Amino acid sequence: MNQNAHFSVDTRLTRILGETYRSSEAALKELVDNAWDADAANVWVTLPDPLSSDAVTIRDDGSGMTVLEIRGEYLNIASDKRTRTGNRTPKLQRKVKGRKGIGKFAGLTLASRMEVVTVARSRQCTLLIDKKDLVENPNDLEAVPLPLSEEAAPEHPSGTTISLSDLDNRLNWPLPIRLLPTPTKCGMHPFPGV
Repeated sequence: MNQNAHFSVDTRLTRILGETYRSSEAALKELVDNAWDADAANVWVTLPDPLSSDAVTIRDDGSGMTVLEIRGEYLNIASDKRTRTGNRTPKLQRKVKGRKGIGKFAGLTLASRMEVVTVARSRQCTLLIDKKDLVENPNDLEAVPLPLSEEAAPEHPSGTTISLSDLDNRLNWPLPIRLLPTPTKCGMHPFPGV
């Protein structure tokens, strides 16, 4: 009897992928790279005071995402952005950094809860990802429900804000100096707002 077999994706994958980052700063830089790929001109990173309960926020003025883009691209694990959209960003023709499709798990390295609020084409979408729900769910990863809402936002500029809360106090606290981007060949930082 011949049958087909299928991969199942264990929810522990989220923890394993998050552990690939060497430091809290490396994880945050991955989220800044996502802003680069979204053609953001500015990225603002807000770090809370050490040992406080405030969230880390990463906000950009890039292209943002629609519900369809969140479902079809952002939540598509291990999807190579360059394969989908090409080697250059559409607006600023930057070289695309995202290639592994796992950058979304960078935030879950630092925090138990990640909120993604993104505005594109006069629509605002909010996605909540709770690491505890992912890790403790007995189902495969693709069966874990993630709260996703959409509403009209005609007056809001495009961009994305990621809030990381319930930070893991076992990790080193991110230091602002370690988040500065490496200057380009001409001496300019790629993101003036960082």
